[in-house]
Order: sequence, then C-alpha cells, then structure tokens
Amino acid sequence: MDARQVVRRRAVAEEAARAAGAVHLRYRDVALVREVKGEDRTNYSTRVDVEAHEAARAVILRAFPGEPVVGEEDEDAYREASRLVDSGCWLVDPLDGTSEYVHGSPVFSAIVSFVAGREPLAAAVYFPVLDELFSAGAGQGASLNGVPIRVSGETDLGRALLTTAYRTPSPERARQFADGLARLLPHIEAFRLPGAPAVSACYVACGRFDVFARIGLPPAPSGARQGQPWETAAFVLLVREAGGAVAASDGGPADVLGINLYAASEALIRQVFAVLSE
Repeated sequence: MDARQVVRRRAVAEEAARAAGAVHLRYRDVALVREVKGEDRTNYSTRVDVEAHEAARAVILRAFPGEPVVGEEDEDAYREASRLVDSGCWLVDPLDGTSEYVHGSPVFSAIVSFVAGREPLAAAVYFPVLDELFSAGAGQGASLNGVPIRVSGETDLGRALLTTAYRTPSPERARQFADGLARLLPHIEAFRLPGAPAVSACYVACGRFDVFARIGLPPAPSGARQGQPWETAAFVLLVREAGGAVAASDGGPADVLGINLYAASEALIRQVFAVLSE
C-alpha cells in the first residue's frame, strides 16, 4: 500500500473514531442496561457500544464500500478475524472502557484501525471527553491532535512508570496478577491502573508512561488467540510509529491477534521479561 493510501485510511480512521465518540457523549447521562457476554459478568456491552460501532462502520463504508469491518460487537466477523487480518480489514472497538463509561469515568475511547498482511497500517484512538485524538500511519509517525508524539525513551526499569490493565474474572487470574505485580514492584519506579487498555497504550506512545504490560496472564494454548485485534492493531502501530518497542507476551514479534508488551525501548522490554522469568 502506497503512502497516499495510508494517509487516506488514517484520515478515515480518525473520522470514524470521532463519529463513535459523538455517540459516547450523547449517552453519558443516560441509564444503560448491561448485556453480559457469556459467563464473565465483567464482560458486557450496552446500546452505546452497538450504536458507536454502527456510527464508525458507516464512516468507513462511505469511504471504502464493501471492505470488511470487524468489531467487538460483530460476533460473525470476529470468527473471521484470523483470516481477515491477512487479506485486509477494518477493526473497530466502538467503546474501549465500557466499564469506565457506565461508572462515570471520563477515560474511555473509540478505536479504529486498518490491517492487511497481518500488519496495522492506519489507526486512530479518540477519547471524546478529553478531546484527545491519537493516530498513526505506517511510515508516517504518530500524533496527538495533529502534533507528533514520541515515547519517553526511558531505558532503565528502575526509573520506569509501568501501567497495566486488569479485570477480575476469576480468583485464579487475580492470584496470577498479584504474583506478577509483586515480582515487578521492587524493580520499577511506580505503576498505575489508569483504566481501559487504550489509555495505557496511548500514554506509552506519547511518553506519559514507559511500559504497558498485561501482568500474570496464563500461557495460551498453541495456536490460540488471546488478544482482541480491534484493540491490539492500533496499539502496535501507535507505539511503533512513536518510536517505541513492542513484543508478544512470549518475547516473540508483536502479534495483532495476541497479547503484547509495549515500551519506550527494547531495553525496557528485556528487563521486564527478565524480572517476570525469575
């Protein structure tokens, strides 16, 4: 894909993310019904998720009719994600931070990206209450409200501000998280739990945090998909284009269908892995 096409797709991703954000703002003071997905009571959606998805999808299809749009609210498309990220598709997380949203936190976002050949090429993350639009294009760098951003450049874990994301689906998962965090705490300056994953990834990209690591996740079975590509693709591109480093949770190359670690430098990634493997 040439540079002009990337520029266009980045602009559409930005417009689509803003359209979803407008839906977020419209419903902020409305009581919402939580639709729980499966057996995990913490995994639910609302009418805002659904309508924000449709708003973003409409923007994308006006610009690129017929192109696949895979979203968290589209179960049929989700099952095709592995194939579509190779052939080319749009990925939409219409409301990253549904829990934050229903509890009145201002820190939630819409995420839109385009992926082909299993590589993210354009992405946008919009926080409507904060009016912060993060975006990136492959080979074009990353920006916040149009101003170029860079990672902090920190290389020493002892000076690093580490961020993570956490939900409590089971006591076992809670113990794994606590164990991983206990290992890291003596080696870092501090850690924060700012909210939904997009906050952590975007803040690493612009230098507000130094490392974003999902702590205490159990190993995935061979060939299994743990991550959510509508989040992950945008995070990978933003941090890379801001000059940061990304690695899969097993230390291999970044994977848009898996779990990754995002950092200001390769040195920080190596140090985090060294601590967690002790």
